[in-house]
Amino acid sequence: MKQLLAAVDFSKNTDAVLQQAASLAKALDAKLWILHIASDETQAMAYEASQFAGYTPEFTSMPGDVQLARDLSAEEFKREHSQLLAMSAKLREEGTQAQAILLKGDAPKLILEKAADLQTEIIILGSHGHGLLHKALLGSVSEAVIRHARCNVLIVPSAKD
Repeated sequence: MKQLLAAVDFSKNTDAVLQQAASLAKALDAKLWILHIASDETQAMAYEASQFAGYTPEFTSMPGDVQLARDLSAEEFKREHSQLLAMSAKLREEGTQAQAILLKGDAPKLILEKAADLQTEIIILGSHGHGLLHKALLGSVSEAVIRHARCNVLIVPSAKD
């Protein structure tokens, strides 16, 4: 059986990515893996702030800040997991062999690793889910995947407003 991997970021382009991926999976009689990479930004920011405690008052951290960040991160992870499971369930109801995967970490790296693990023939992702500032500061996930993928990559253009 063929394996397809659709990476989603819950941006406004996610529906278009899933629609293209599901159409392709049905046409190829392939299994569609829906992957979302969660970030640890909330927890990382609280940890980084706690490292500056004692240097300046602006960076002083309350003892519960790191735990609060962990709790918020866990809540966000649960919410994203539920959202991802709902997406895969809806696609299965519509006749697509879909399975959800939620990972945490560096998006380009994990997309490429999971594609290799699953022996994916095609990776499907959106052209971007964030604004230009995000791209300028952090780089583009789709560009990194295109550059290093060992399989075909289908880029779904962002929806026009």
